[in-house]
Amino acid sequence: MDKRLKKLLQPGHYFYFVVFLLFALSCAFVSIPLAVAGVAVDAMLFLIYQYNERVRRREIIKYMQSVTLSIGDASRASITRFPMPTAIALASTGEIVWTNDSFCEATGHYDSALNEKLTDLAPGFDTRWLAEGKPQYPGEVRIGDNMFWVFGNLLSDTGEHAGDMLMLIYFVPCTELIRLREAYSRSRPVVAIISIDNYEELTKEATDSEKSSILADIDKRLGEWTRDSRALLRKYDRDKYIFVLEEVDFDKLQQKKFSVLEEVRKIQSRAGVLATLSIGIGKDGESYEENFRNAGVALDMALSRGGDQAVIKTRYNFDFFGGLSKELEKRTKVKSRVVANALVQLIRDSSQVMIMGHQMSDMDAFGAAVGMACAVRHREKPVHIVINQDKTMAGELIRRIQDVPEYEDMLISPDEAMVRCDFNTLLIVVDTNRPDYVESQSLLESINKVAVIDHHRRAASYIENFALNLHEPYASSSCELVSEMLQYMVPTSEILKVEAECLLAGIYLDTKGFAVKTGVRTFEAAAYLKRAGAEMSEVTKLFQSSFDEYIAQQRIIAGAKDCGDGIVLAVTAEDVDRVSASKAADNMLNINGVRASVVVFQCGESVIVSARSNGTVNVQLLMERLGGGGNHSSAGAQFPHGSVREVEAQALEAISLYQRENEGVDKT
Repeated sequence: MDKRLKKLLQPGHYFYFVVFLLFALSCAFVSIPLAVAGVAVDAMLFLIYQYNERVRRREIIKYMQSVTLSIGDASRASITRFPMPTAIALASTGEIVWTNDSFCEATGHYDSALNEKLTDLAPGFDTRWLAEGKPQYPGEVRIGDNMFWVFGNLLSDTGEHAGDMLMLIYFVPCTELIRLREAYSRSRPVVAIISIDNYEELTKEATDSEKSSILADIDKRLGEWTRDSRALLRKYDRDKYIFVLEEVDFDKLQQKKFSVLEEVRKIQSRAGVLATLSIGIGKDGESYEENFRNAGVALDMALSRGGDQAVIKTRYNFDFFGGLSKELEKRTKVKSRVVANALVQLIRDSSQVMIMGHQMSDMDAFGAAVGMACAVRHREKPVHIVINQDKTMAGELIRRIQDVPEYEDMLISPDEAMVRCDFNTLLIVVDTNRPDYVESQSLLESINKVAVIDHHRRAASYIENFALNLHEPYASSSCELVSEMLQYMVPTSEILKVEAECLLAGIYLDTKGFAVKTGVRTFEAAAYLKRAGAEMSEVTKLFQSSFDEYIAQQRIIAGAKDCGDGIVLAVTAEDVDRVSASKAADNMLNINGVRASVVVFQCGESVIVSARSNGTVNVQLLMERLGGGGNHSSAGAQFPHGSVREVEAQALEAISLYQRENEGVDKT
């Protein structure tokens, strides 16, 4: 109705003249001469309109002649009788000057589409592709309920309006094909593997009836979650399920952000252990096999990030949902022993060993590197620690270790490492699993044998081609992992006192003085280092601040603002070193009611974001939205370009989004 009214009110119709005539006749009740004059004016305007219409038709005919004169009779007949919807329009305005009958039938404009514009028939239709010399419109065009592929070309006018351009456009109906394509996309298979993260902890010390009750409750909640889906859910192991469904049903579950994660988290064992799930999803594969393989990779990713989340693996990237709960310590020393033995064999088979941490190394990265150097030194293999000493937060540790004769000339720069490495070199990467975060990405790409030891949650990009991998997001630090491995690689008596203190300093740093993310294994590792000669008093001296550093920290804290929900944000445009900013973020956690702290600061030419949490806020998810990463309680991001205010706006947006997504989640 709106289109008909619009067409009725368009110039070129008799509606205006009829209204004007009725108005003139109504004037007869007031004045007969006035009514006569009105009728005369209406008649004169109608005659002028008729004359202009005839002129317009002649111009349209000239346009058509300018097109058809340049082609032969056969081509002319093929255009006018072409069974495919065809139209000719002005390139400058998009106004349609000619259409064939097929166009009128296909678009529903049986009274002709002349005098209308292409954008009136198809809103959003753009003709720039013709000007760019492309023969086909990128995408489909919708006219009414029909879809079309559009082809065309430009024609120059050889008539009296020479210089104007005409567009000859063909519309190929594709409505049925588009519907089939959409139906095909909606029915594409999606394969998921669902795993109970803490099966052993849930069923430990439980009676058979309690164990059956817990597992039945999990089965029930999974069944309720998949009830409205035309899907296949089957249990194929004591703690794993296979879930196969179609894309259309998967989209519904994704829109609800995999609510089953929260539902299963309500299940609790007699010992107080909460049940959690990890879901690995594979989609967009060429076959069920590829989707199943992607689902396995996604499940490994979910488990390596701490579990209690869903990870979608497509052909090109990962998507993450959940990951709100704290990691539960569920490592066994068996894995540490197996990895330690395998690493010893790799060291023996290598010509030399290089150890590398992440960029802007901290005490955990450098301490873990020193621990690995101790293991290699015991095997009497050449070893070097690759570190940029101009950009590090472990300066005091480096000065201490360089005074030890065993470490003379052991620390080298990334450029020197590139010169020294050969085809049989082993590279040990510690405290990071991302290739873009290592001290030297060129060195990583140049060496074939790579071992990775890390405790951070895995991000979408990670080191894939490794010979050995020890990735434990449940550990407090990389130094804790290295300390456990050293017990199977080096006699305690052969560990130097300074080496033990380097490892203990790394644990102390990442646990905030054994206050955050500590488990039984953390204190066991600290006790082992104490037996190896580490002095806690010497370690704590490394964390003392100078007067200037303390004042800088207080300035940062003074500018903090409450973002709500226990999250505070501090922003400073002053050039601050990373250590002071990190300590300021740690100190803000001591404020009553603060669950997470975020500091945005200028450091040289870069803008850095440092985030800390008491464990009830997953700051890794916050930092991943800013392109960074980390673990549940400690994370960060770096912006080589941009201003502090721009990064502040992005940080506020990430915090707001996190709060909206996790509204109602238990914060204890």
